[in-house]
Amino acid sequence: MTDNKHDPDAFRPDHYPLLSFPEPAWQWFRQACQDLEIDSIDDKRPLLERFYSHLLGVNTWLNLTRLTSAEQYLKFHVVDALTVLNLVHELSAPGDIVLDLGSGGGYPGLPLLTWLPDRHFVLLDSRRNKATFLQQTLTLLPDTQKAEADCFRGREVGAYRPDLYQNCSIVTARAVGKAAELLLDATELLRNGGYLILLKGPNFITDESDEFDRACQKLNFALQDIHPIALDENDPDRYVVVCKRMAGRKNKAGHKYKF
Repeated sequence: MTDNKHDPDAFRPDHYPLLSFPEPAWQWFRQACQDLEIDSIDDKRPLLERFYSHLLGVNTWLNLTRLTSAEQYLKFHVVDALTVLNLVHELSAPGDIVLDLGSGGGYPGLPLLTWLPDRHFVLLDSRRNKATFLQQTLTLLPDTQKAEADCFRGREVGAYRPDLYQNCSIVTARAVGKAAELLLDATELLRNGGYLILLKGPNFITDESDEFDRACQKLNFALQDIHPIALDENDPDRYVVVCKRMAGRKNKAGHKYKF
């Protein structure tokens, strides 16, 4: 990969050619959205194509994704993110803060904010180059939409963004470390009654669920649901995991929990 990490222009969306989705890939995507009971699909195509073009352009020199075909992008990034769209809509209200933890290339955050422009989205990543990429991606949105990207670890929010400390209604995370460890970040980010929504892979039940259940009990979270999903008939089950932050004692700064 070419080293463009210190060239500000290399992060800009207009630095890269605009790509279009092949029609068969888009028609598959439309059907997948309809299966998820998601409306207003075709009007989102231009923005999704700009997201895709920017992602692939920067990905030539910054490792953001290994899934680069339009078909892979729409299935494993966009549809995967949209499996929690109706849940995020149900558990939040206009103006609420929805934070995407460890957002990386912007998923699930970017598709969610595309369909829910009245929520205040924060795309958070602790790696500076990825946070800069996300900040540039958000310039593709209408000026009226409230969305931002920032760079720090979730559990350090009190030091970096006191306005977000225990003020988020929802925290989402996909492919970001162990579920139990993410509760330490969610404790600092979520308000009482807020929800952590995790998009986990096929091995969650066997590899993580017991430890996650113990961590929920220690950190005053109530496990609400573990819901299996499949992106199509050829895809193994993945899991949407939902837990709610309950009122209770705060985590002590720097305390090491053994789950």
